[in-house]
Amino acid sequence: MHLTTPSRFFHSFPVVLGVVGLALAQDPATNRPARQLPLVMPALLRFHHGDELPDLKALRPDGSEWQLSQQRGKLTIVGLVTLDPAAATAPALQDLQLVADRYRGYGVETVAIVNWLRPEAFTAWAKASSAAWPFLIVGDPVAPFAGAVEDQDARMAHHRTTLLGGMFGGGMTPPLPAFCVVDADRKLVGAFRFPREDKQPVFAAVANLLHRAGVQLRAEDRPAEVLPETFWVKPAPRPAEASVTPIAAGVAAPDFVMKDLAGKEIRLADHAGKVVVLDFWATWCGPCKAALPHLQEVAQRFADQGVVVIASCTNDGRAAFEEWVGAEAKKYPNVLFACDPKERSPERASRSLYGVGGIPHQFVIGRDGKIASSVVGYMKGEVLLEGALAEAGIKVDAATLEQAAADRKRREAMEKPRAAVPLRKAGGD
Repeated sequence: MHLTTPSRFFHSFPVVLGVVGLALAQDPATNRPARQLPLVMPALLRFHHGDELPDLKALRPDGSEWQLSQQRGKLTIVGLVTLDPAAATAPALQDLQLVADRYRGYGVETVAIVNWLRPEAFTAWAKASSAAWPFLIVGDPVAPFAGAVEDQDARMAHHRTTLLGGMFGGGMTPPLPAFCVVDADRKLVGAFRFPREDKQPVFAAVANLLHRAGVQLRAEDRPAEVLPETFWVKPAPRPAEASVTPIAAGVAAPDFVMKDLAGKEIRLADHAGKVVVLDFWATWCGPCKAALPHLQEVAQRFADQGVVVIASCTNDGRAAFEEWVGAEAKKYPNVLFACDPKERSPERASRSLYGVGGIPHQFVIGRDGKIASSVVGYMKGEVLLEGALAEAGIKVDAATLEQAAADRKRREAMEKPRAAVPLRKAGGD
C-alpha cells in the first residue's frame, strides 16, 4: 500500500542518506569487525548538510514564543526529545548535557525541544525543573493528538500542525530523541546519535560536525578521524523502483534463504506442515515495529495450533538488523527474526518473489505451502492477521473474526490505505 504520513502513534522512519561509520571494533567471538551503526549523519530525514531548516516556533518555560531564527549568528546543538514530567530522570536531556558541557566553551549553544507533551504540562514542568539544566528547554505549543487513533485523516491533519510535522512538511519524522547541529545561518550541519551504553564515542561525532562548521577545536577535542569531503555531498535521489504486484492467494509460497542474528540459514521449508506468518519489515519502518507486539501476541496465542511467525527484514542493511534485533528481539520471544542477505537490492525476496511494494506486509502461508491470505500495513487494534489465519484453517474465536470483518470494511472504506511505507521511498541507504 502507500505512505501515510507519520504521527506519534506508529510512524517514525529514520531515513539517512550516505552515512559512514567512525570505527569498527573487533568481535572476539567471530574474529571479524563488529559493524556498528554510525553516530554521525550528514542528513536528518529530508534535510541534508547545507539545507536551511524551517523557522521552528516553540514555547519557552515562561510561556513566551521561541523561534529557531533567534539562534541566527550562533552555532546551536538541537535536541528533539520527549519528556515524562513524572519521571525522576530525563535520559535524553542528560545525554544532551554531556555535549552541552563539553562544547560550551567554544560558544556553542544548546536547545532542547520537547515534543508530544501538552503545553500546560510542559510549562508546569519547565517552571519547576528547567532551571536545573544548563541549556534552554522549549516545548511544542501544539498539544498531542487526542482523537481516535484509527481516524488517519484527522491524525495526519493534526500532525501537520505540530512542531515536528511542520519541520518535516507533514511527512516522516525521525525517531526521538534526535540530535543535530545547526549553523549560524540556520542550515543543518548534520545529525548525531547517542550509543546505548558507552556515551564517549559520541564526542567524535559531534567534533566532526563542529569541525565541519568551522569551529577551531583544541587538540584534546579534535576528532581523531576527520570525515572526508565526500561524506557531506548530497547523493542523487534513488530512482523509483517499478511497481510490483503482490503474489496472489492460492499460489505456492516461494522459498528463499534468510539468516538469523547468529548467521544461521532459515527457509520456509524448515517449517513445512505448519502455518507460517511471513512478515516483511525493516528496522527503519515505524509501522513495522509498531506491529511487532501484535505479532508476538499472535505467535504466542496460536503456537499450539502450529503457527510460526517469521519476521523477515527486507530493504535494510545487515548491520542495522543486527543492532536492532540484538537489543530488541528479547521483547518478542515467539517471533523468529531473520534478514534477507539480498538486503536492499532489487533481487531481495520481498520484491522479486512476493511483489511487496510497501511494508509491513504479512503473508499467511497454509500447511500446504500456499499463500492463504495477506495483510498490508498496520493500525493499532486491528485483528486482520487473525482473520487471515482463519483462512488458513486456524481456529479463531467468533468475536475476533467479527472484529476482523469490521476492520476489513473500515480499510475498504478508506480512499487510500495508507498504513504501510513504500519501499521505493523509505528504503534508502
